[in-house]
Amino acid sequence: MDLLASQLELNSSRNLFLCFSQYSACLTAGCLPTNSKWRENLLNLYARISLCRTINRSLDYFACLSRIRKYGLGQNDLASPHLTRLLTLTNSLCDLIYYPAECIAWLCEANVFGANRSSRPFRLLSLTCWLSNIIVSIIGNTLKLIKYKKLLRAKRNKHEHTTDKSSLMTPLSEMYKCMLTLVNNFCFLLNCIHWLAIPGFLWSGKLPVFMVGLCGTLATLCNIIKMLI
Repeated sequence: MDLLASQLELNSSRNLFLCFSQYSACLTAGCLPTNSKWRENLLNLYARISLCRTINRSLDYFACLSRIRKYGLGQNDLASPHLTRLLTLTNSLCDLIYYPAECIAWLCEANVFGANRSSRPFRLLSLTCWLSNIIVSIIGNTLKLIKYKKLLRAKRNKHEHTTDKSSLMTPLSEMYKCMLTLVNNFCFLLNCIHWLAIPGFLWSGKLPVFMVGLCGTLATLCNIIKMLI
């Protein structure tokens, strides 16, 4: 209980808990008949937790600005490969647009700017930035996975005739984290394209409630396992 309480003191842990609750509600609703009252209640809960997470994320913009300001154009990260720095800069640019776009979309949906103000352009912009971030993360973690796999192979060859295998744990642990992140990315990629709701674009707007909940729950479980490794 004390461990759970200490973890929930952290904003990232609270967000994980909310995220898991949100998608679990969606997954459970997807398993119920369409005319079920419980399904309607769970989908309502899912929407309310989603709104709660949106408001919580709007506060992350200040941390995002601080991170981008410190990193700049990567002039202090010359040790990293050019592609890694480019991916980091792309991620920062997308974050810079994503947070205010999502916040404005939410304010439009709350009729703050008037009843006739559509949130669609801002919602589409925020989802496009999120999709770009997911693709960047997939590329970056695939490169990391290849790097750690080579490192692990080299260490195994070096320690082939020794009993001390402790040096293998670090690259192995990092490989597991990369694989979990990739599973998370692909799950959210499915949901992100679905939420774009662009007619004729892949599976956009076509995923059933059960699939949205399953992808979100699996992605969140990957983050929880990563936190525990």
